Amino acid sequence: MSKLSIIIPYRNVENYLSKCLSSVVNQTLKDIEIICINDSSTDNSEEIVKEFAKEDKRILTLNTNEPSGQAYARNIGLTIASGEYVGFVDADDWAELDMFEKMYNRAKEFQTDITMCQTQLYDDKTGEVIHTDYYDLKNLEKFKDNVFCPNETKNEILNINVVLWNKIYRREYLELTGEKFPEGFIYEDLPFFFGTYLKAKRINIVWESLYHYRQNRKFSTMQNSDKKIYDRIPMVSLTYNKLKQADFYKEKEVEILSWIVDDIFHRYTLLEEKYYKEYFYMMKKLFQSFNLEGDDIYKLACCYCFEEYCSIIKNHYFDFWKFLIEKYKNANKKVKLAQHERNLAIKDINKFWKEYKEKKEKEHEENIQYWKNQYEKEKEDEVKIKLYEQYEYLEKKKNEEIEKMYEKMKEQEQVLKRWQQESLREQENKLTAEYKWKLEEQKNHYKEALKMQKEYYENNFLLVKMNIKIQKQLMQLENKTKKLFKKN
Repeated sequence: MSKLSIIIPYRNVENYLSKCLSSVVNQTLKDIEIICINDSSTDNSEEIVKEFAKEDKRILTLNTNEPSGQAYARNIGLTIASGEYVGFVDADDWAELDMFEKMYNRAKEFQTDITMCQTQLYDDKTGEVIHTDYYDLKNLEKFKDNVFCPNETKNEILNINVVLWNKIYRREYLELTGEKFPEGFIYEDLPFFFGTYLKAKRINIVWESLYHYRQNRKFSTMQNSDKKIYDRIPMVSLTYNKLKQADFYKEKEVEILSWIVDDIFHRYTLLEEKYYKEYFYMMKKLFQSFNLEGDDIYKLACCYCFEEYCSIIKNHYFDFWKFLIEKYKNANKKVKLAQHERNLAIKDINKFWKEYKEKKEKEHEENIQYWKNQYEKEKEDEVKIKLYEQYEYLEKKKNEEIEKMYEKMKEQEQVLKRWQQESLREQENKLTAEYKWKLEEQKNHYKEALKMQKEYYENNFLLVKMNIKIQKQLMQLENKTKKLFKKN
């Protein structure tokens, strides 16, 4: 088992991958395994990783069958990771060469579940290095080098840096939490962070900027204006469910709900116009899940976007936009949210009303067409009913005819059977008479033969008898002759 497993998912980052891998393979902590998961890259990224893997046997390479997203790749990495601790690096970022040695030593010294470090931002467009309180973990400075737990950070919980790559996790602890990255989404680090952070017993920080986060990169998954922002809502919803399980939730409920409202509505302001409506109804569904009614709604009065929240809860999309236009129409600066990427001039409002009217007319025409179709359908149904009745009549008639034919066949079968029986009897009688005649004829032949045999035997007997008589007469004659010779 190695000391640390570093998971690096990548897809089409050939321009940045070499710097990332160089910063990892050259870490001062040598006892590491490096798990690189190729999310079906179409550029030379895979070849770059293979070249590094030839030189460094600590690199494990895997490929997905099709583009599946960072969450899926990270989950694969977690499945095969064998290190005592687990860390993450994004393929377009890089780490200080002693980052993981310092974090591992701190984690081992204090036996922590999670260890964090500070992060530098690198603007890929300007080349500027930026420090912010959020990435520098300024709101946790009070803990210094001490170990702390989530309940001690309840006042800072909503401002803690939620990213993955400035943290290492004890692997056995991750397995105990059972946390995985929600697949198929961006912002997947949000629920994963709260799912792991809120269950940790021991957390601490290395107060050095050891990780370099590249922002404003071309083709990054984190583009603010496209449809991917939709993912923010289900990810925040998952995060909300995890925060509700925290010991301090009741105490911090208003702050948590306000944070969610402000965060979700802020993303709305970043969207392109074509995505407004769909995102609006997603927002509405999430906000309604808070189950705030009556005076409870005013718990969120401290929320920066409280008026927008109330309008979203109460109104449909069109009325919500009427509210926005009214609220922002006197603003001195351009507000993207309120102008639909246009100036808030009267002509735009008129155009909006015109589009709305055309939409209503279209809906009206669609309704008329719908009922026409329904009428036609009913007429078709009537024809179908008549046809079905005719079909039933013909089917019944056919069945009756078949029944009659069946009865007729049964009668014919009876007649045929009777004919067969009579024919058999007639043949039997004929054969019996012929047999008797033959028998009588044979008897007569036998009698005739017996008679002829009797006559034969009787004739033989007479011949024998005559022969005996002749023999006797001959003997008598012989005797008489002898006597005559004696006398003479």
